[in-house]
Amino acid sequence: MHSTPSERHCSNCKRPMRALDLSGHYQRRVEIDTCPHCCLVWFDDTESVRLAGAGIAEFLREIHGAMQADGDHAHAVSLARVQSCPVCRAALKPVFNRTRFGRTSQLDCPYGHGYYQTYILYLAEKGFVRPLAWADIRALLAAGKELFCADCGFPLPGRPVDACPACQSAVGVIDPARLAIATHAADGGAIARNVATEVNQHKCHACGAAIDPTHDIQCPHCHAPVRSHEVPETADAAKTDVPLVPTADERHQAAAGRAALSAAQLAMVDFSEERSTQRRVNRAFRISVGMLAAAIAFGIIAWNWHMEQPVSEVARSAPLISYSPRFKEDRMECDLHSAVRREVRVRQLIVMPGTPGPGQASATYGATRMAYQRAITLRNDWKSGIDFELLEPQFSNPYATPHSMPQGFFRRGEALAAVERVAFCLPLREISPPILAEDGFHIIEVLEVR
Repeated sequence: MHSTPSERHCSNCKRPMRALDLSGHYQRRVEIDTCPHCCLVWFDDTESVRLAGAGIAEFLREIHGAMQADGDHAHAVSLARVQSCPVCRAALKPVFNRTRFGRTSQLDCPYGHGYYQTYILYLAEKGFVRPLAWADIRALLAAGKELFCADCGFPLPGRPVDACPACQSAVGVIDPARLAIATHAADGGAIARNVATEVNQHKCHACGAAIDPTHDIQCPHCHAPVRSHEVPETADAAKTDVPLVPTADERHQAAAGRAALSAAQLAMVDFSEERSTQRRVNRAFRISVGMLAAAIAFGIIAWNWHMEQPVSEVARSAPLISYSPRFKEDRMECDLHSAVRREVRVRQLIVMPGTPGPGQASATYGATRMAYQRAITLRNDWKSGIDFELLEPQFSNPYATPHSMPQGFFRRGEALAAVERVAFCLPLREISPPILAEDGFHIIEVLEVR
């Protein structure tokens, strides 16, 4: 990494910035401008994403040196103090982004010259800062330290938060393990492998808290399940770190590691089997409820279809009165202003399905329905003014009994129930709708009451 004075000046302290020549992708070089005094970095266009792994590691060393420097350094100044673009002096605008590692923010030039970031925000963008957890807060409070926003210096509440209440910047804590891996990645494979192995064995993938994978099934801080790759692989460690001929103590330690590994794996298997069993039970319950609902729906549809289907013409004949539920009479408005009727005199017409005969009439559903249609037509003709004496010879029952067609005045109990229901309710000189009785459809007109 080469460092040279830059032509640009820091927008906060007005000092000349430093130009860092870093490694980029495809063996190219990327030059960025930084201010170690204020811990600010200026990226032109896409310089941030063009940095390769080695270049990021070099820049992390620069950040580490600036954060550890003594003197009059204004460590981690707030972005709110930076006002103008170092290229065109235009006012900067705040931009909030979300990466796969969490939230981050920056100050963009409105004319597209680039953007400012603090060192802390850059670390958060690259995933070297993890969300603040309860374990971090308890450790800081136990050490007598307070929580402050690194962007604006506002005191943070004593609980995990996503953003600063004052400046809305993302809140996080530097992950030293990941930062150590990135810093030592260019120094060789041994250190990186050892650090990575230690981190994988003791760091929760969700909150970063310390865990014991040989005994813990869930993280004691955030209760996230311990992943299988977080369990220490004794065999791989033996291949890398132990000699070809292990000693007795090393064999004993390896056996203990294998026993602990088996216990942890068995615990994870039990947990997975319990979850699988619960999922199977839930699936079976949902299937049973679905089948029951389908059976009920099928029964309702079949019943409605059966009720809507007319009986065939060739079906067996049945008494007319049995068809009453299918030929419900229209609602009649009773005469509420008349005195109590003790005796009434009516005249009526009867429409019978088939040929008239003595006794209770029987017919098929089809014949009964045709008779009902004729009765409706007959009532309309009677109401339109056709003389009753012209209709009576055609629509009367010569075999009718006094209960069916009473002559003169009659009282309750002396006629059919259907005839009484109309005679003692219908207003005078009003023609009733077709009423189904034992011998056919009756159309009744009340003549006198007393």
